[in-house]
Amino acid sequence: MPDDSEPKLGVADSSDPVFRRLVSEDLEETLNKCSLAIDESLRNVLVVQSVLGHAQNGHQRFHREGISYPHVTLPDIIAAAGMDVTATKAIRQGLIDDVFEWVELAKKGQVNDLTLKGRPLLGVNCLKKYKIDPEYALKGMTLAACMDNYGWRMKTIEKHPLTIENQPILIGGGEMYPVIKDKVLQWNFLGFDRLAHEEFTDKDIEDLRAKGIIVEESHPGAEPAYIRRKKGDGTSDDTAFIFAGLFYQEIGDIAAQSAFLGAFIVDGIDTYDKCVLKPVSGGYDEQIGINLMKELPGIVSEDDITKLIYYSAKRNGPRTVSSSHKRLVEIQTKLKSNKPTILHHLSFLETGNWETYWIGHDRMPSWNFYRAVNDKIGHYQRNR
Repeated sequence: MPDDSEPKLGVADSSDPVFRRLVSEDLEETLNKCSLAIDESLRNVLVVQSVLGHAQNGHQRFHREGISYPHVTLPDIIAAAGMDVTATKAIRQGLIDDVFEWVELAKKGQVNDLTLKGRPLLGVNCLKKYKIDPEYALKGMTLAACMDNYGWRMKTIEKHPLTIENQPILIGGGEMYPVIKDKVLQWNFLGFDRLAHEEFTDKDIEDLRAKGIIVEESHPGAEPAYIRRKKGDGTSDDTAFIFAGLFYQEIGDIAAQSAFLGAFIVDGIDTYDKCVLKPVSGGYDEQIGINLMKELPGIVSEDDITKLIYYSAKRNGPRTVSSSHKRLVEIQTKLKSNKPTILHHLSFLETGNWETYWIGHDRMPSWNFYRAVNDKIGHYQRNR
């Protein structure tokens, strides 16, 4: 039985029987531990991303084996799980393409729910019952698309330099770039871990391009990788959804609900675009925001964007956490309401009430999270 010392570092090889066994066992264990409000056919397609985090950080099944694979990529995990990498990328790409198609219909006012051809966007089944106003759904999508953008985060710090407790605010961030895996590993065995956690300047980015690590989107074999530009905690997606709805609450319940759910959909794209057939710089979530602001000038204001980032910053006031897409669609089966986390957040927006459960990987008690969000809401309402 391994002790609590640092795990040994493994080499991720999808043909290695040990690595394949660990991935398969971790995937099965993760699936067995959760009930997800998504189409059954998408469970493995989504949950392999959780297995990636476990392998990189030496968690769950990998922890018990005393090993981690910090340089592993999602295609490595998919292949080791016995899934077809190209087919899996195609499914994930299709989910994103559906959202883009839905956006085109929404711009024409031709939708009143979050389905496309009878299918719920991103396969999230619980969305079928909600009616939406496309104008406000698109506003929520635009806000969420800008939330993770490094440039917008830096603008937020310039505009709002102090937290709600009058302390200097710090918001970390980074950007998605297409990279060549072999080049990353030649540069450094722990290259993917370094890219995600160290701070890279504009000059560093140019150096990575010169080394052939960062490439054009069209380069054969390019895979998306997160490169950190500024150290520090980022934003809480959970909090951002609530504020996206809050911004339009005075207009009406449907407007607030629409913006909330629109933000959630675009945030889900940010999960699925980590492994697709056609990776894009910045990610497809940011591309939606860029397109909407270009085609619908004034859909949201700069003030809207920076306020959303400001109030959703994890270290602005009492700390909040951020849930992965998998945790957002995970059904809280121990509660009588038996609904996924995302609908608990929507219920809080609409009623101000909450049930007791754990939120995010950090397992923050819901009462702690919602009280922190209430503090931020109070500050927002006092300073409008």
